[in-house]
Formats: sequence, C-alpha cells, structure tokens
Amino acid sequence: MAPDTHQVRAQGPFQLRRIWPGVSLGRAEDAGFGGLGVIDHARLKPGLVVRMHQHRNDEIISYLRSGRMKHTDSAGRSEIISRDRLMVMNAGRGFSHEEEVVGDGSIDMLQIFVRPAAADLEPAVQFVDLNDLERMDQWRLLSGPVGSGAPSYVRQAIYLYDTQLSAGKSASLPSMPGFDRWLYVFNGAVSVGDQRADTHTALTIGPEEFALPVNASVDTDLVLFLVDRGAPFSRAGTISGG
Repeated sequence: MAPDTHQVRAQGPFQLRRIWPGVSLGRAEDAGFGGLGVIDHARLKPGLVVRMHQHRNDEIISYLRSGRMKHTDSAGRSEIISRDRLMVMNAGRGFSHEEEVVGDGSIDMLQIFVRPAAADLEPAVQFVDLNDLERMDQWRLLSGPVGSGAPSYVRQAIYLYDTQLSAGKSASLPSMPGFDRWLYVFNGAVSVGDQRADTHTALTIGPEEFALPVNASVDTDLVLFLVDRGAPFSRAGTISGG
C-alpha cells in the first residue's frame, strides 16, 4: 500500500497522514482492513491543543515515537503519554478527551482507530508503561483482544506489535492461524519475501505465509497488526466506522 493512497493535510502545527488500511483490497464500500478501521500518522508541534471532543465506538490506540502529550478526559484523568507510555481509549458508548503537546519536542505518532466487535460497550481508558529495549531487533507485543494476556486490550480480534530493526538485521513476522498481517513502515526500509517497502508504506501478508523474515536495509521502525478479518465488527465508530 503506497503513500500516494493516503490523505495528507497540513495546517499550522498539525500535519496528518490518514491511512485506510484496506484500500488495497479494492472494496468501494469499505476501506477498512476488517476491524482495523483507520490509522492517522500525525506530526504535532509544541503548543498544539486539540480541545475536548467526543468519540463513540472507537477503540483508539495512541502510539508515540517522539514527543510528549498530555491527555485529559471526561473521567477526570490527566496523564502524560510518550514513547515510554502507551494509551488505549475504549470509547464505547461515549468518551471525551483533550490532547495537548507538552514540552519543546514535536510529536510523531500513530492514532489507531479499531472497530469494536459491538457498538455501545462500556467506556474505558488504559495506560501502559513501555521499555524501548524490549523492541530492539525483536517484536514487542503492545495490545491484543480481551483475555489475550497482552499489556493492553482492544475489543476486537487484533494484535499490535512493534520493533526497531537495526540495519542488516532481520526478524520473523509473528503469525497466528487465520490472521492476516498488515505491516507499516513508520520509518526506514525493509523487504519481506519479494516485496519491498520504505517510510509510510504498508504491506499485507496473508495467514498462509508463516515463517517470513523481515529484513531491514537501514535502521527501521515497524508496526505490525495481526487481524482476523472474519471477526464481527461495528462500523458505528466516530472515526473507525468510515
């Protein structure tokens, strides 16, 4: 999936690359990849504040690679998230939050909008402390379905991993029977079999291709989703349902 399929917009301190992960499947009625609805690759400059706004029926994973963000929500929480702290907001029947870039550094992040298995579930928010050493040249599990034992949960049959592969290193793709894989190059360049991808490019790999290695030609940050595209999902989400 090439970057020219993304919607890119910039306005002052806000730059957004909106990615529809299923666009390569060629379905006019739905550009999602099963329960993986929309991914925003955002770059936010210091001082930006996104005022309090509501989400419904989105499972939102906020994954930062640089910068720090203050999250304030309708449940009264005020928390800092960063590359060392992941947030998952399970909006359910309704949840509001505000986001503020804090400090002098710009944010480079993904906001991942997952479609829940059903609409109007109980809202929740989760924060997970991360250790960057756990992603160096190996896959780190960040999120998974309820009951999966992953550090955080989404209410969908989706697993999220990341890694930083050093130049010349390789790592086998995680796999699970019946789960497709959607691999995003946050930055860098890799090859998977006869496919090649660089920054902002995504590859889809089917469940039948098991022990495929990912080879990095330069230092590369990768994000990987395992998605059961046959699992039920709701398209009632504020963002994810599109």
